[in-house]
Amino acid sequence: MKFLKNLSFTVCSLLLTLFFILSSHASATELPIRGIARGESNIKVGDKSPLITEELKKANSEAKVIALMLGYPSHCPWCDRMDRYIREIMKDTNNFDNRAVFILTQTEHAKMIAPPDEGIELKRVFGVEGQPWLFIIDKQGIVRFVYKIFVSSDVFKRNVEELLGEGKE
Repeated sequence: MKFLKNLSFTVCSLLLTLFFILSSHASATELPIRGIARGESNIKVGDKSPLITEELKKANSEAKVIALMLGYPSHCPWCDRMDRYIREIMKDTNNFDNRAVFILTQTEHAKMIAPPDEGIELKRVFGVEGQPWLFIIDKQGIVRFVYKIFVSSDVFKRNVEELLGEGKE
């Protein structure tokens, strides 16, 4: 009997949640998006990256490879997973001998937390919807890799190492 009572409560909760989701008139940018990057970015591989934040400008002026992740780890499971292993790689390599930087910016609403102004602007200029997105930008400010939703740690590390190896001979 207790099992049926719990099942009934769970079903009612799910139905209520579904009702609120379906009856909401909020725009897509106001809804929390959990690990669902959609569409295509305005910025493609080979494009000059919009370096519109102070952090991006500084990293580029120091000729660093930039790993720019647009997402929010505490709200998005894929953002969380990538954030954890990218930070671990950056720590283990001492930011690739201080030649690379990882920048994470929230671009979507998460629970009751609105993204910062710079996140809204990055979302607009990169033309992204949802999260996570990862852009790996070379030392000249050119986007060399774009990942939507997820990239594995070995591919991430190989991409950064490839960009750091350019010009060595």
